[in-house]
Amino acid sequence: MHRTRLTRLAAASSVLFLLAACGGGGDDNTGNTTSRDVPAAAEDVDGNIDKSKVKKELVVGVDNPYYLFHEDILVAQEKGYLRDVGIEKVDIKTIEDPLPALIGGSLDLALYDADTSIAAAKKSNTGVRFLSVYLGGEANVLGVRKGINSAADLKGKTITGGQFNSRNDAILRELLTKNGVDPAKDVKIVSTGGQSNERLQSVIAGTVDGASVQLRHRGLLEKAGGRFLFEETRRVPQNGWAANKLLTESPETVTAFLAATLKARQFITEQTNKDAVLDLMRKQGFEIPTDFADAYSAENAPTYHVVDGGFDPADMDKFIADQISFKSVPEGTDWREYTYLLPLWRAQKNLGLPLRPTPGNV
Repeated sequence: MHRTRLTRLAAASSVLFLLAACGGGGDDNTGNTTSRDVPAAAEDVDGNIDKSKVKKELVVGVDNPYYLFHEDILVAQEKGYLRDVGIEKVDIKTIEDPLPALIGGSLDLALYDADTSIAAAKKSNTGVRFLSVYLGGEANVLGVRKGINSAADLKGKTITGGQFNSRNDAILRELLTKNGVDPAKDVKIVSTGGQSNERLQSVIAGTVDGASVQLRHRGLLEKAGGRFLFEETRRVPQNGWAANKLLTESPETVTAFLAATLKARQFITEQTNKDAVLDLMRKQGFEIPTDFADAYSAENAPTYHVVDGGFDPADMDKFIADQISFKSVPEGTDWREYTYLLPLWRAQKNLGLPLRPTPGNV
């Protein structure tokens, strides 16, 4: 996904302002359900959903207008998976920063960056908890303009990973180093704002010679004569669902929502369903050009758009440690204190999936 972390830092600042206004930051962890009723083993997890305890209507916040971040809900709605668990309507709000609304109570759930949600949970003590992973893969791609075909061709060229000291900037430097390019000597790295779409346009326009871009940009870049020079995909639990008051007001609803949307995700990540999913998204008003549709297999791979909502604790350890070093997450944050996995485990069990992470291994 990789939006620039400048946006996230601004988002974090707005969250902290709200928390101060709300009196957050105390020691009582209001609404914290993570300290109780957490099973020690898979056999202790109940996968049955009591529909009589499920809220019929939900309002959720999604931070990205791209169809990838809406499809689970819309497919679950279209296929009847939401109704099967007692949810009749989900109203999706596209909000650049959904966390203040989640903390304030106008959103039931929010889909946002895992690190930003965990950082807000630590600062607020309002009960915000990270629930499950949505995107668990991270594509690191250096896209370059026409005429650059090798690492040697980068000598003296200008490239960007977005805002300096962001995650994008850091992983671009790592990518260069892995491919034999010295970020400090061989290229000129500049700091830029905007998201990956803007960086792509900067490469096409010749404003920069190369930039950190996304998998869906391959076709657009190649049509302009450019190419993906370096690329890798690694496991990073970068994005997922978080909840706050709903965990105490209607915990059954959280499990129901995850079960329905994970069932939809299983449909989505089955590649033979590509045309059906994209047709539905277009009917819902999403613009999906051919180049973006061509990225479906990569963006909706079960290891990228994580099919079970789970993650490896070691991957989360590294991700949060990285984000602490980038100052996106407060020093000393233990993500386990602000992550509540019982609803995910119950949803996984309801769907007949292995429980991941394994209870007792978090």
